[in-house]
Amino acid sequence: MTDEGVVLVDDQELAPEPPPKGPRIWLRDNLFSTPASGVMTVISIVIVLFAYRGLLNFVFDPLRRWDAVTFNMKLLMVQAYPGDEMWRVWLSVGIVFGLLAASLAMWRLGGMAEPRRIGAVLMGVGGAVILGGLLGPFNSTDVVPPNAPAWISEGRIWWFIVGAVLMVIGYALRAATGERAKESIIPIMGLVGVLIVLGLAVIWVVDVPVPAKIVDGQAITDGAEAAGVRAPQVKVFRPVAESTTIPWTLIAVVSVIVYVFFRLVGGASSAADAAIKRTLTVLWVLAFPVLVLILLRKPEWDWAEGATVHGLGFLVMGAIGSLLLWWMARPGTGEVGRVVAGFLLLLAFASLFIPMPFVWRFMLLALALFALAAPSFGGDGSRGLIVAWLITVFLVAFFVFTMDTDSGIDVPGSFFLGGLSLTIVLAFTSIVLSFPLGVILALGRTSTMPIFRLLCTAYIELVRGVPLITWLLVAFLMLPVALPEGIEIGGVLRAIGAMTFFSAAYLAENVRGGLQSIPAGQKEASRALGMSTIQMIVFITLPQALRAVIPALVGQVIALFKDTSLVTIVGLFDFLHIARQIIPAQSQPFSFLGSIKETLIFAAVVYWLFTFTFSRISLRLEKRLGVGER
Repeated sequence: MTDEGVVLVDDQELAPEPPPKGPRIWLRDNLFSTPASGVMTVISIVIVLFAYRGLLNFVFDPLRRWDAVTFNMKLLMVQAYPGDEMWRVWLSVGIVFGLLAASLAMWRLGGMAEPRRIGAVLMGVGGAVILGGLLGPFNSTDVVPPNAPAWISEGRIWWFIVGAVLMVIGYALRAATGERAKESIIPIMGLVGVLIVLGLAVIWVVDVPVPAKIVDGQAITDGAEAAGVRAPQVKVFRPVAESTTIPWTLIAVVSVIVYVFFRLVGGASSAADAAIKRTLTVLWVLAFPVLVLILLRKPEWDWAEGATVHGLGFLVMGAIGSLLLWWMARPGTGEVGRVVAGFLLLLAFASLFIPMPFVWRFMLLALALFALAAPSFGGDGSRGLIVAWLITVFLVAFFVFTMDTDSGIDVPGSFFLGGLSLTIVLAFTSIVLSFPLGVILALGRTSTMPIFRLLCTAYIELVRGVPLITWLLVAFLMLPVALPEGIEIGGVLRAIGAMTFFSAAYLAENVRGGLQSIPAGQKEASRALGMSTIQMIVFITLPQALRAVIPALVGQVIALFKDTSLVTIVGLFDFLHIARQIIPAQSQPFSFLGSIKETLIFAAVVYWLFTFTFSRISLRLEKRLGVGER
C-alpha cells in the first residue's frame, strides 16, 4: 500500500475574518452605541472644536510676536556662538546625521507600514486641516505675506487646498493598493525620504516673519542699520536665510547618499557587516566628546604642557597598569588580585585629597575598575585587556588635556554653548554617565555583602528623598566650598554632576526591579557552569534585567531630558532660560517685550518633539526585543 493519492488535510479550524465595517457601522459601535455614549460623544466634539478654534485664534492672531522666535532662532539654538564659527555647528550636525543614516542602513531599521494606516493618517490630517480652515481667523492678510498675489491674499484658501490634497492622497493610497492595503508593503524609510524632500521644499520657499523698523518710510530688517531706534510693532516677511537653507540641504543630501551607500554595501558578507557595525559603534561612542570638546570648543592646545603632565601620565600609568593587569589576569593570582583591586579603588577615592594632577586621578580610578574586572575577564585574553587599558588611558589623558586648555570660542560666560545645544549636552552627558552608575548602585543594593548593600541603599534613599533643584543648589553653592584646594569645577560640570547622581539613584531602582525578576534557577545554573559572580551578572542576569525594564529606563531618560530645564534656576543659559527670560526682555534693537507666551510655546513644542521621539524609539525597541511577549 502506497501513499499516492493521499491528500493531507489540516483539520484545525481557522478563525473567520471579521466582516467589513463601513464608517456608519464604526460610528455606531464606537461612538453612539448607547444614548449616554452619544451624549458624551457630542459634548466631547463640541469641547474639541472650541479648543481647536481657540488654539487657531491664538496662534494666528496678528498681534502674536512669532517674529521673536524666528529672529532669535540662532540665540535659541546656540546662544552667542560666533557667526564666523557657525560652520563648526553645522559640521557637527552633519556628522551626527551621517552616523544616523549609516546606522539605520546597516541595522536595517525602519520596517514596513500598511497603506491602510498611512492613508487613514493622511485623511485624518487633511480633515483636521480643512476643519482648521473653517474655524480659523484666516480672512486677514496679516497671516500671509503682504506682497502675495490677490488670489491668495485670503489665507483660508490654502488650508482648504492642503487639506483636500492630503485627503485625496490618503484615499488614493488605500484604493490603489486594493487587497494589499492591510499588508506591510511601504518602506518607512521611503516615507522619511519624502518628508525630507518636503521639508527642503518648505525651507526654500517659506517666508518667515521678522521684526521691521520704519526709517524714513522704509522697512529696515537689518538690526545694525537701525540700532538704537525703538522698533514699532511691524512685521515683514522674508525667505529663510541661506545660512540655514544651504547647510540643511547639504546635510539632507549627504545623509541620503550615506544611507544608500551603506544599504548597498551591507549584506555582502557577515564578517564585513560585523566589522562595519563595530566601527559605527566606536564612532558613536567617540562622536560626542570629539564634537563637543574639540570641534565645537576649538581648544587652544599647549603641547609642551600636555607632553609634560598628560603625556607623562599616559606613559607611567600605561606601563604600570599593563604590568599589573597582566599579573592580575593570571589564574594563579587568586584572591590576592582582588585585594589589590580593592586597595586601588580606595586609593582612587583618597586621591581627591592628595595633591596631584587631575588627569592622574582619572587614570587611577580607571585602573581600579580594570583591576576589579581582570580576574573575571582576563585569563587567556589578558592581551586584549591590556590593549583596552592602553586605549582607555590614552583617551583619558587626551580628553582631560583638552578640557584643561582654554576654548578658542570667544563668548560671554563660562561655557561656549548655550540654548538648545547646551540642553542636549547636559541631557546626553548626564544620561550616559548615570546609566553605569545606576547599574552599579543596583548591583550593590542587591549584593549579599552588607557594607556595599548598606552604602548603596543609603545613597539611593538620600538622593531620591531630595528634589533635583535642591541638589543643583547644593552643587552651585556648597560644592565649591567643600572641594579640596586647587580643584575648580565649572558651572556646567556641576550641573552635569548633580543631574548624573540624581538620575543614577532612580535608574538604580529601575534596574533593581529587573534584577529581581530573574528566576533564581538561572543564577544556580550559571554557577553550575563555573561562572564567577561578575560573569554571571554581565552575561546572564543583567542583559535580561535591562531588557525587562526598557520602558522604565526610557521613561527616566525622558524625565531627565525635561529636568535639564531646571538649570535655568542656577543661571545657566539653556534653552528654557533663553526662551523664558532673555528674549522676552529684549528691547534693543527690536522690542520683544511681553513675547513670553510665544517663546514658551515654541520651547514646549521642541521639548515635546524630543520626548515623543524617545518614546517612539522605546516602542520600536520593545517590539524588536519582544518585551512583554516572551
